[in-house]
Amino acid sequence: MKLRIAAVSVLCAGGMLLSCGLDRPEYAEGRNVLIIQAIDTSGSTGAAQAPVPGASIEMSSSTCVFKETFTTDDSGRVVIENLPSGDFYVQASKRADVQYGLLTAQKEISLKNEVEREDTLRMSFVPLSPVVINEVYFCGCNASTFYFYDQFIELYNSTSDTLYLDGYYMCRSTQVDDVIGYDMEREPFALGYYVYKFPGIRGVTRQCPIAPNDYLVLAGDAINHHLYGALCVDLSRVDYEFLNAAQNDYDNPGVPDLTPVSTEGKDFTFNLAHCGLFLATGEECEFHEHTYYSGTTLMTAVYAHIPLRTIVDAIEYSSNPQSPRYTTLRLDGGYGGNGVVKYSGYSIERKLPGFDSNNSAFDFENIRVPTPGWSHSP
Repeated sequence: MKLRIAAVSVLCAGGMLLSCGLDRPEYAEGRNVLIIQAIDTSGSTGAAQAPVPGASIEMSSSTCVFKETFTTDDSGRVVIENLPSGDFYVQASKRADVQYGLLTAQKEISLKNEVEREDTLRMSFVPLSPVVINEVYFCGCNASTFYFYDQFIELYNSTSDTLYLDGYYMCRSTQVDDVIGYDMEREPFALGYYVYKFPGIRGVTRQCPIAPNDYLVLAGDAINHHLYGALCVDLSRVDYEFLNAAQNDYDNPGVPDLTPVSTEGKDFTFNLAHCGLFLATGEECEFHEHTYYSGTTLMTAVYAHIPLRTIVDAIEYSSNPQSPRYTTLRLDGGYGGNGVVKYSGYSIERKLPGFDSNNSAFDFENIRVPTPGWSHSP
C-alpha cells in the first residue's frame, strides 16, 4: 500500500493555487466571465449528449501562473467569473467507476475582455492506463548545495492483474530542442538520452512483477537520504535502483538494478527543472549519432530511437511553462511541475493514480512532501 504523507497546498490571494517559491504574478487586466457546459458524448452516463453534473473543471494558464478547479452543477454547467485575460488549458474530468475509466475533455481557450463567453467541453470515455509514471521527485533537497541524489520515479499498476516489466526500458529524454534533422512531431520515435533496462526478458521471464493497484519505486541511489537533510527522501526500501557499474555508481546489494543500454551519460539522473521521462516495453531500440548546437558550437551525441508505439507512458515536467519542449505532443500535451523550485523538496504526483490524459499539466499536481510507495509493509 502507498504510504501517503499529507501534502501542503499553498493558497495565495485571490483564490489562485500557486506553487511554492513563486512571487505573485502580474496578471493581465480583465474581468472575464466563462460559462462551461460539460457534455457526455460517449453515452456512458445514459443518453448521448447528456450533461455531466459533478464534473471537475480545471483551468491552467500558459501565460501566467494560474491554476484553479471548479465543479459543474446539476445541469452540467459552471460559471467562472473574474478571470484574468490570457491563454488557458481547460480540462473536464469525472470518474466512471462502472466502466473503470474517466470521462474527459480538453480545450485551449483565450480570454480577453470577455463580458460573458460560453463554451462546451464534449467529454469522451478514456480507460485508466495499465502502468503509468505516477510520481516524480526531481528537484533535489536541502542536504547541501546541489544535492539531488534522492531523485526517484514511481510507477503504478491500475489493473486487477499482476503485470511484469521484465525487459522494459526507463528512459530520459534528450534536453536539446534543436537536434539537427529531427522533427519530434513527425518522427515515429522519441529520442532517449538515458535508457536503462529492467532485469529479465520481456514475455519470457517473470522477475519484475508489479501487483494490482500497487507501486514500484525506482531510485537513483537506494539509501536513506533523509540522514543528510530534513527534506531528503528515505529510499532505502525501494524496489529498484539505477546502476551504472562502469561509472563507479553506488550499489545497494539488496535492491535489484536497472542497468544502462545507452552509452551517453553516467548515472540515471534527471534535470532539476525540466525534463521528459518515458517507460517503454523494450521491444525495439536503435542508436544513432545526432548533431545539435550548444550555443554556436556544433556538438555530436549518440541518442536512442525509441518507437512511439512501444512507449507505455510519458511525462514532461518544467518549472517554467514557457520552456521549449523535449517530448512530442503525441505523448504529452503539457508540463507538470509548474513553479517547482530547485532544492525545495517538492514532488509531482498524479491526482488520480492510473489516469493518463496525456497532458501532465492536468494529470499532475505539486506536493510538498514526496510519497514514494512501497510494495511491502514498512
